[in-house]
Amino acid sequence: MASKVIDVYCKNGHLVFGKYRKEKPGFLMKCYIDKIGVDHIGVVGSLNDTDVFCPECKIRTGGISLKHGRPSVIINHGGVKQTKT
Repeated sequence: MASKVIDVYCKNGHLVFGKYRKEKPGFLMKCYIDKIGVDHIGVVGSLNDTDVFCPECKIRTGGISLKHGRPSVIINHGGVKQTKT
């Protein structure tokens, strides 16, 4: 299965993650940190249970947690624009 490269925006249109490699089709539920191309928030190296906010408008876009043994940003669907592939 080929991955798609997408950009993730907060609900106000600010770029949060650039060039994220999404592998499965459907709605964006989580972003594996190792698949984020350009990190505009600074989540790389953050601890689990850390909230993630848009640096521009301070909206909560998600939280960091382990999924399938990998650090991930679990998306807050009220904080990001809906993304479906």
